[in-house]
Formats: sequence, C-alpha cells, structure tokens
Amino acid sequence: MKLDEHQLKQFKLFGFVVLKNILTKQEIKILQTEFETAAKQNEEKAGPYDGTSARNMSMLGKNTPLYSSLIEDLRFYDPVRQIFGEKSFGFEVNSYRYSTNTKWHFNDGSPNIYGYGAKYQFPIFEPVTAQSGALRFIPGSHKDPWQSELKQWWPLSAEDSKEGLEIIPNIPYFPAECELGDAVLFDLRIMHATWGGYKDRKVSCISYYHYPESPKEFDTMKRIIPGFWNKKDRWNQEEFDYFFSNPNKSSIIKQWINSYNELYQLCD
Repeated sequence: MKLDEHQLKQFKLFGFVVLKNILTKQEIKILQTEFETAAKQNEEKAGPYDGTSARNMSMLGKNTPLYSSLIEDLRFYDPVRQIFGEKSFGFEVNSYRYSTNTKWHFNDGSPNIYGYGAKYQFPIFEPVTAQSGALRFIPGSHKDPWQSELKQWWPLSAEDSKEGLEIIPNIPYFPAECELGDAVLFDLRIMHATWGGYKDRKVSCISYYHYPESPKEFDTMKRIIPGFWNKKDRWNQEEFDYFFSNPNKSSIIKQWINSYNELYQLCD
C-alpha cells in the first residue's frame, strides 16, 4: 500500500497523515488480546498498574506475533519507504498505558533535523478525539528553521512540569483523531502532544528510521545506533533480541539487520 498524491503532499508539507481502516476488525480483536497479554507480563515484572505513571511494553516478542509482524507489513512499511527511502528500517513496536496528558515534544532523538524517521500511532480499544488523547500536531514543525525556533520557546521546552503541561491546550494544533482501525503516520521530528489523557489510556506505536545519506545524517546516526544495536542492557532486551534473531527468516528483517550492522561499524 502506498500513499496517494494528496496524502504524500500532506505528509511532506505538514509532517503527518491519518490512514483510515489500515487494520481490520479481526486484527483489532487479536491486538487487544496481545495487548492484555503484554500488560499482564508487565505487571508481573513491574507490579500492578495503579495509574500514577505510564507503562511501556515492547511488542516485538514471541507472545505478541501480530503486533511484531506489523512493522514489516507492507501496509505500514510501504508508505515509510515511499517517504523516507527504500533502506528505511524498523526499530520498535511498543504499546503504552498512559495516565495523563503528554506535553509538547519531539520523538527519538529530536529535535535534530538530521536524525529522523517515521512513526505510526493507533488506538486499539477506544477511538481518540482531540479531547480524549488524540495526537495534537503543530503542522510543519518537522522542518527547520521552525523546529529549532519552537524548541527555543520556553513553554515548549519545559519538562513534565506543571507549566509544561498547562501550556498544552493553548498552542494552535491539528488533532489526528482516529477510529479503531485507523493509524496516524508522522515524522519523528514533528512537535506533538496529547490532551484529555485518562487513566489507562491504551495506544500502540510502530517506529522506523531513515537510512542516512548525507555526512551530517551519518554523523547523527552514529550517535543513535549504539542505543539499539549490540546493546545488552536495553529495557526490552528479550523482545528486541528475539525479533532480530529473525525466527521467520524474513527478507525484510534480514535487510534491516544488515543496515544495523553497516551503521554500527561506523561507530568504531
């Protein structure tokens, strides 16, 4: 599946696009079951979830096979390659149990115009609206110089403080509202937040990196890759290692392993 001309233009201009009905009703049911399995395992390790802080769970392991398959599913991977290049590679499938709003922020190493990629976020239990946890985007904020200018403005650079959270609803935004089955695809560099967070708000994400092309992109990726590859104390070490053992002999994952190895060698 590839984006049409309108969707592609929207993504490049504004940094995101909502994809309707990318998942089937049957897949949603399976994902719900796998989510509950992962949540139970998480509670066994970290204790009961009481809603006082968020929980994140890796969905790359053997007990969440549908989740882990989505990262190489062409419905998800083709649009990423279309936008970010054929050598784009996956690095995580996560699910979250949120307990409150999330402040304005960038993802995965940003703000950094040279280290970037794509991320999908989608609900699997309840639809999300502007007032109930849908992602809020500042359109076009994935591009410099605006990205850097936004980061320099104090309210948007605040940590998870009272002030940083209070500013959320006062910033102009576009809400990426999603029904069950929908997913929003966005540039990791775009500034986003959520509002209307409630205890145990469940969402899932799939993330990819653009394979570097320019010297500045390679320099940036040299700092990013050691956080993933050949690292032995990752928070999701078991799931990450299982997935990249490539148990199903996937040609796509084999290509990603080669990319990780190529980039890791540059870090020496």
